[in-house]
Amino acid sequence: MQKELFRQVQKKRLKQNAKLHYKNDYFIFKECLRIIRFYKAKNVLIFLPLSYEPNLVRFRRILSQNCKLFVPFMQDKSLKIVKLRLPFFKKRFGVLEPNNSFFDTTLDVAFVPVIGIDKDMKRIGHGEGFYDRFFANLKHKPLVVFVQSITALSEKKITQEYDMSANFYLSPYRKYFKRDLKNDSINRIYRRFNRCGTWVFSR
Repeated sequence: MQKELFRQVQKKRLKQNAKLHYKNDYFIFKECLRIIRFYKAKNVLIFLPLSYEPNLVRFRRILSQNCKLFVPFMQDKSLKIVKLRLPFFKKRFGVLEPNNSFFDTTLDVAFVPVIGIDKDMKRIGHGEGFYDRFFANLKHKPLVVFVQSITALSEKKITQEYDMSANFYLSPYRKYFKRDLKNDSINRIYRRFNRCGTWVFSR
């Protein structure tokens, strides 16, 4: 119940905030590009946004100079990876998608939209579980970055065990990272970003 109520409240806030998107999109894009360059990511997952989600696609020309771009494609109750390319078609839930393609790749970084996160930095999405199933089945786990156009954080644990978590959370107003003591390469990124004085550590 807490999770569903949180989802409803934050979706309303996101839709009310939609008019401010270009400024917010640019801020998030700059931070995403910074992560891509620092991590030297070659294969990057972004997404085709709903009206209230950050639109990284508008910056695809700059992003594609640094990496290959992929987007999710709905398949049954999960997702697959396809190349980002025109044209786009509206599918289930009003989501835009490119044509289906058969392409097998290993992701380095994945930027994932959220409705919000809880205190464990786990994702509250739309409740369909597409991203959760997709990332649970990946053999190689990429660096995951949650993005949204507002800051929507629950101070309580309201997610389940199967909900996916992230290494970073970006909004135009707050930026969090979650320390991973088992991964030295990620910890180097944390230390580099933390020296900038703009990132907040999340347990």
